[in-house]
Amino acid sequence: MEIGIKRTAYKTKKEYFGMAYDVLNRLKADGMLRHYSIVVSDKNALRKHKTLFGRDITRITRSGIEFRGGETGHEKLAVPMESVEEIELKGRTVYRKKKRIKRIYPR
Repeated sequence: MEIGIKRTAYKTKKEYFGMAYDVLNRLKADGMLRHYSIVVSDKNALRKHKTLFGRDITRITRSGIEFRGGETGHEKLAVPMESVEEIELKGRTVYRKKKRIKRIYPR
């Protein structure tokens, strides 16, 4: 799938499409990553979702996202790219991971 920008009637609204890695790199290249928040699934937490802020991200790779965090705020932590669920800007979802529905009956 190709990464691109879907233009709307207003020039200020941008909707990104593609894989999470491509969307995050596009936001980083545009210099807009610090305004966005990333919702990540966390199987060990009670809430099942954790929010990362774009300003804390230090590196984006195909395998995952490295960011500053922890109790002190200076620890280097990493999250796998497959756990990225949504990318949001001020409550508006820009990217949502496609969910696969398991087939009950095989063909």
